[in-house]
Amino acid sequence: MIRINLLPREEKAQRQTPVQFKAGDLVVPGAMLLAAGLVIAGTVVSQHSRAARLQKDIAEVEAQSRALQPQIERVNRLAQERAELDLRLGIIAKLEKGRTQSVRLMDELAKCVPDHLWLTGSTQDAATSLALEGVTFSNLVVSDFMSRLERSPMFANVELEVAERGVLQDRDVVKFRITCTVTPDEPAN
Repeated sequence: MIRINLLPREEKAQRQTPVQFKAGDLVVPGAMLLAAGLVIAGTVVSQHSRAARLQKDIAEVEAQSRALQPQIERVNRLAQERAELDLRLGIIAKLEKGRTQSVRLMDELAKCVPDHLWLTGSTQDAATSLALEGVTFSNLVVSDFMSRLERSPMFANVELEVAERGVLQDRDVVKFRITCTVTPDEPAN
């Protein structure tokens, strides 16, 4: 039998032969797939064991927490009682501090009053503003009184508001009004 090739020469060159695989060509890709599978399996097993260990640790901590719950409740209760006690002690300390303030104020004021000066009234607004009214025979005595108040650690910002002539029981007097600031934290001398 005679074979005749009817295909033109150019097309003959373009025709390709089928690819044939050998058994040795699949070894490298198969080994890579096997290695990747082993890495993935190892990671899964590692993560699973780590998750199991964490679950076990959580269970142990919860068991310890349940065992210590009475002590935790007692500590919380004691902390609350201590906070209430501290609040009460703070209120008592505040009351104790303010208890003697009026007595100290009057004592220091009595030390500052010079001879021949009489206080006829005093008014304390807020906790720090004090207004004093009185009579004397001379403006010099009023000036001496203001100087004494300024030197005292319990009084500050001493100002003369009014000083006017007046008559009291047929005598000429000076009626005055002085304002000052009380500094209760300063100890009296």
